[in-house]
Amino acid sequence: MSQGDVANSGQVVFAIEAFKRIHPVEFQRRFLTQGTRHSGRGFSQFRATHVTKGTISTAQGSSTVRIGNTTVVCGIKAEVSEPDVKTPNEGYLVTNVDLSPMCSTHFRPGAPGETAQVSSEHLHRLFGDNVVDPESLCIEPGQAVWALSADIVFLKYDGNVLDAAVIALTAALEDLQLPKAELDSATGVVSADKTMGQRLKLRKRLFPATFSLVDGAYLVADADDAEEQLATATVMVVIDDSDRLINIWKRGAGDINRETIARCVEDAGTRKAALAKELE
Repeated sequence: MSQGDVANSGQVVFAIEAFKRIHPVEFQRRFLTQGTRHSGRGFSQFRATHVTKGTISTAQGSSTVRIGNTTVVCGIKAEVSEPDVKTPNEGYLVTNVDLSPMCSTHFRPGAPGETAQVSSEHLHRLFGDNVVDPESLCIEPGQAVWALSADIVFLKYDGNVLDAAVIALTAALEDLQLPKAELDSATGVVSADKTMGQRLKLRKRLFPATFSLVDGAYLVADADDAEEQLATATVMVVIDDSDRLINIWKRGAGDINRETIARCVEDAGTRKAALAKELE
């Protein structure tokens, strides 16, 4: 390749990037009207997902998940706590999503933003009694239970926070080992033997799939950051390992009809098969 060709190629790349920044809607629209996306994916195509368990040695359970360029780490710490008076034989799971300026310029330092708070709350609703049996976290009824704190920290953000968070938390829970714990009734002290760890038995696995309505007309699966900025609505579908529909959550003002929702559920089932292999 001659120097002239290299220079021309560089100018073309610069012009494309400049157009993308100045006219982001029109940039995306030129691809969408041709039946494709700026990344080259089809409308119903998900990005490659990679799951690695046991990535944090100091946590009782952990995982790292990558969906395209979105990267998240989940670590779970188990601590002995007193149970709630209303549920004396049940432990509990606390979820916290961390989206800092380190992962994207969209987020600001300080208190958790709206995206992080909404994601944490939805994870709590999804997992709660659906996935973790709270009675399996009981050490001594009315006196001691396991409290699981799951920190879901995004290292890089390129769209689809909730899918990445659900997959990471599922993988970390499957990796979790709880020490054998006993309460000394005389002293009230709980002793834990880490050499006698046991896996937490989950009620089910959750498999998420999120779809976004871009530019008010194009439904795309697993939107990246650039596409999410133009989304007028999103639909998150969650199914379990028995193919039962667990949750459908629509956000945004965009109009999504029942036929489209049904197609999302069907595509979510297809994605579940690929995710199940990654979680093995």
